[in-house]
Amino acid sequence: MPKIKGLSHVVLYTKDLDKMVAFYRDVLGLVKYREHAGRMVFLTADPDAEDHELALVKGREGEAKIIAHIAWRVETPADVKAYYERFKAQGVPIDHCVSHAYEEMGNTVSCYFLDPEGNRLEVYALVAERDAQRINRPLDLDKTLDEIIAQASGLAPTAGH
Repeated sequence: MPKIKGLSHVVLYTKDLDKMVAFYRDVLGLVKYREHAGRMVFLTADPDAEDHELALVKGREGEAKIIAHIAWRVETPADVKAYYERFKAQGVPIDHCVSHAYEEMGNTVSCYFLDPEGNRLEVYALVAERDAQRINRPLDLDKTLDEIIAQASGLAPTAGH
């Protein structure tokens, strides 16, 4: 059975992105590591160890849920696929599967799924190789492990090649 390696990061929806960034940076001492201007900010206690431990996303309104997702790190892409198969077998709703491209960490094989109360969770693993583009890509975890890794890395053959 695949095993969770550790908690990776939490993503919170915010009403006031600038105020929340200032709090986590100035009060808690987290480092503002990366951002998508006006939309999303990634913070970490140690940029050498983690790309982000907390992400703040603009978009919380009214009494909307504050958690976008909680991410759990696993050892290998094979573990992500094993969880995916387990989720399907147990009727766990799959939200989506994607490869995220991080500047330092590399690309991921990520599977987002829902807990019984509808909270979004993620299991992910890093892939070793990747192309020069830093873009997120949808993944089909029903493919073979080699095909999934090729999709995630951006090194999958394209149609006509």
